[in-house]
Amino acid sequence: MLAPMSEIGEDKIRESWSYSGEVWTDADGRAVVVLPAFVRLHRDGFDYELTPIGSDCAARVAEEIRDHRFAIVSDEPHVKVAWRLTPLRGPTSKGVQA
Repeated sequence: MLAPMSEIGEDKIRESWSYSGEVWTDADGRAVVVLPAFVRLHRDGFDYELTPIGSDCAARVAEEIRDHRFAIVSDEPHVKVAWRLTPLRGPTSKGVQA
């Protein structure tokens, strides 16, 4: 089910669809998520959501998207993290058709 678009800040609109997946962090609590090359078409940024699974630890974005990938870090090693990226668009953007 698609969620309705909601406003992010004054000038960004959250799209009604997203990319999502799961990744395991390594012994240092780091993981890299590789995305499809067409994410470069989303020029207005992303809303990041991270949820550690089976752990009470925290996870955060260590590096935002660059070269079709982003990095996650958790404060515990070997943690499964669910991630979701929702594209944002400015009020004058027409969006991206996949």
